[in-house]
Amino acid sequence: MSLPFLPTLDHPGRILVVDDQRDNLRVLTLELKRQPFALTCVETAAEALAFCEREAFKGILLDVSLPEMDGIEVCRHLRQKGLNTHTPVIFLSAMRVGEGWVTQGLEAGGMDYLTKPYSFPELLAKLRMMVRLSRQNEALMAHERQQALIEVAGGAAHALAQPLAAAQILADQLAKQNAPASQEQLDQLGAFLQQTAQILRQIQNLHTYVTKPYADGHILDLAQSSRPETAQDASRS
Repeated sequence: MSLPFLPTLDHPGRILVVDDQRDNLRVLTLELKRQPFALTCVETAAEALAFCEREAFKGILLDVSLPEMDGIEVCRHLRQKGLNTHTPVIFLSAMRVGEGWVTQGLEAGGMDYLTKPYSFPELLAKLRMMVRLSRQNEALMAHERQQALIEVAGGAAHALAQPLAAAQILADQLAKQNAPASQEQLDQLGAFLQQTAQILRQIQNLHTYVTKPYADGHILDLAQSSRPETAQDASRS
């Protein structure tokens, strides 16, 4: 029986591999052909950033020595721009441990590193670890979001009950009185209905938040949840 959150052939972990050496990508693809991973292989930093803007990965294997923008800067850019924010990143480099790139990479938001040539069992273990950590984080975020949704839903129900009750009382009074409704009474009724409509819009936004979790699932912001959908939001849903 497999451990929870680990990738399986039926439920593979999606990995982005970034390396400017096409032969390295070809070898890696062959090595992992029968392993529980779905690889997306790119050769440039620009391609990596473009994929991360529209797709979510369970792990990123990122070569340090890339043309135009090195892997450390790519990782820093991902973290700063909120692209695959919580996706674990492991750096690849032919340089030996002890060089400054290790510290720089970890400070940029990387999780670990591999030096070339690496052993296949070590690579496999690190890829499995990335997928497992990513899925554990997603499960935790989903639990936190569920708790927040329960609290907000309860608050919305309580807030909705107040103007509805007031509107019902006023409507009963209007039904029993012989004189036509005064302007003050009509204004009060309109205010109660306006409050009710506002809370209903918040509940609709809450539904949007459930189906399209913005803000990385941590903060329930009803105003934020009603903003237009972006390409990255669509990739998360």
